[in-house]
Amino acid sequence: MVEEEFALSDGQNIRVGFVLFPLLGLHNNLRNLFAAIRSLQGNPLTPVLFMGKRQRDVSADFSGIEIVRASILDHKSVAWVIRKIIAKVTRRDYLLERLLRRHSIKVLSHVSFLGRQTAAKTIGWIADFQHVHLPEYFTREEILVRDNQFRDVCVNSDRVIVSSECARADLCTIFPEYAHKAELLRFVAGPDLLVQASILEELQKLYGFDGPYFLLPNQFWPHKNHRIVLDALRLLKSRNQPYLVLVTGSTKGHTSPLYFTELMQYADECNVLDCFRVLGVIPYAHLIGLMENAVAIINPSRFEGWSTSVEEAKSIGKQIVLSDIPVHLEQAPERSFYFSANDPLALADAMVDASSHFEKYNDEASQKLARIRYPDRIREFGDTYLQIVRNVVLEMEC
Repeated sequence: MVEEEFALSDGQNIRVGFVLFPLLGLHNNLRNLFAAIRSLQGNPLTPVLFMGKRQRDVSADFSGIEIVRASILDHKSVAWVIRKIIAKVTRRDYLLERLLRRHSIKVLSHVSFLGRQTAAKTIGWIADFQHVHLPEYFTREEILVRDNQFRDVCVNSDRVIVSSECARADLCTIFPEYAHKAELLRFVAGPDLLVQASILEELQKLYGFDGPYFLLPNQFWPHKNHRIVLDALRLLKSRNQPYLVLVTGSTKGHTSPLYFTELMQYADECNVLDCFRVLGVIPYAHLIGLMENAVAIINPSRFEGWSTSVEEAKSIGKQIVLSDIPVHLEQAPERSFYFSANDPLALADAMVDASSHFEKYNDEASQKLARIRYPDRIREFGDTYLQIVRNVVLEMEC
């Protein structure tokens, strides 16, 4: 196959490959990134999504994106095993590289390794260094695996994307010899403007609630710190201020299978099951409707790489009650109420403060303004990524 000439003019279209692994964080990250790419004038980048033939259909989530399926990307398939053996022996992922050449991919993004002297450039991605800051949530084996994986990303990638200054500082401290590869790309998350949000009355009838509520849209993972919300609700109930918190997200935590069960047992002990309503995984239109009508969104997390729920609150102009961890302070949403991640009393007070500041008319005005600002914010996100890709391609041409 004859490769096309690859210029760097502003009008040049660059085909960038992405390999979709079954990771929720990567899935959402790519959805946000592709939205940013679509916002750019002149379509300077064409993302191509590579995935296994056995993986579930994602065309609805990645509408308009070219998708290529290949057996070599099906975990533990015969083709995958052969590919891994060849890569291990040769230190070069020949089969994946051949697939990329077939589809005219010059840059592979959000992965770590193709091999030495490969024709394609790679842009790695490290979501966060949570295992360094909160080792208690990981086994020794998991910490070792993450250390090795992150080092491989730094060693073998031409650039390494991180989502926050906090993560960049961690990379520079842990892998100082690769600090020059770090690229800051703060993603912007927002509602799919093509999705019509469900109206409040329908949601109230469907999920059986009424009156004001807070929304906690985090996955049920230990570092997300749901327990402090239960403690705060218990305090509020003792003050005769029984606020309602609606909670979304999968109850099947892969990092700690017993977390959800133990959390709900604790909710029962706190006598707040009537205040802490778990809705589980819900349709996206329902989630957007709940966000738009909530008093505030809550994120009590102990650690984030760059919080999606904070970015969503910024994109739709909602109040947010959030822990004062460094990355949340870096994200700096306008309508925010901070509290210490270890202080349920501070969270309770922040919820009262957010409730007292909530006024329907002002909230709707804030949402309208946020949606006006959203196109510029996501275009800036896309421009930053485009510059990273162009810098990598420039090195390729030199």
